[in-house]
Amino acid sequence: MKPSTKRIILRVVHLVAVIPVLGYVYQPVAEAAEYQRFTQLVFIPVAILTGYWMYMGFVWAILGAASWVALTYFLGPQTGFGFALLAQIAIFVARFVWKKMHKKTAASVAAGSSVNCLQL
Repeated sequence: MKPSTKRIILRVVHLVAVIPVLGYVYQPVAEAAEYQRFTQLVFIPVAILTGYWMYMGFVWAILGAASWVALTYFLGPQTGFGFALLAQIAIFVARFVWKKMHKKTAASVAAGSSVNCLQL
C-alpha cells in the first residue's frame, strides 16, 4: 500500500472516530452518562491509534491506545480517564526523549565513523 493511501485511510478513520467523541463532549451530562464507557473504550482509543500512527508511527500508536484502554478499563471511567490522560502525556515525553537520544546516537556514530575514515 502506498503511503499516501495509508495516510488517507487513517485520516478518514480518525475523523469518523472523533465525531462520536464530540457528540459525547457537547451533549447534556445526563445523556452523556449512557455513552461514557463505550466512548472511552472504543472511539477514543481508535482516535488515539490513528492519530498517533500518523504522527509517531505504529509502535507508539499501539502503546498509546493500549495504555488508554487498560487504564480506563481497570481503574474505572472516572479515575481511569485522568490516569489515561496522564499516560498519554508520558508517552509524548518518552517519545521526545527517545528521539533526542536516537538523534545523538546517530550523530555520534556518523561522527565516529568519519573520524575513523580520516584516521586511516
